[in-house]
Amino acid sequence: MEPPFRPGQFVWCQFPYMEDPVRPGPKERIAYIAEVGRIRGNVHLTVMALYTTTVPWEPDARLPLGVVPVDHGTAQAMNQKGFVLDARKVAFVPVTKAFFPRLESQEKGIVHMASSRFQNHVLNTLAKLAKRPDLVVGLGPDAPG
Repeated sequence: MEPPFRPGQFVWCQFPYMEDPVRPGPKERIAYIAEVGRIRGNVHLTVMALYTTTVPWEPDARLPLGVVPVDHGTAQAMNQKGFVLDARKVAFVPVTKAFFPRLESQEKGIVHMASSRFQNHVLNTLAKLAKRPDLVVGLGPDAPG
């Protein structure tokens, strides 16, 4: 089975909430696909998705490690207002309609493909966060540990 998503895509997802970390969240939001594959012998595909939020940051505030701004033009291309990707919140979720309600639509809920430069920035951020696991929250039914 060909995976419906590729790393670097922004997709509509029912990202799990911290209050109920293994179930789909109550509403759709845009998430960033960091990885797609099978983990720990799962028979289903699992997506490693990163959280996004429109919570504003002070213009001159230094963003914490793991928070990656999405430039205005990219946000506009997705018909969104400005937002940030928060790589400190990571969901490991199965590729199912419960987590990706638009999975069976023609576009599969894919909103945008990030540039290579942005993807490299996210990968570098994830590498730095790997050295600081205390900063990362893993959510979803396929989360390690």
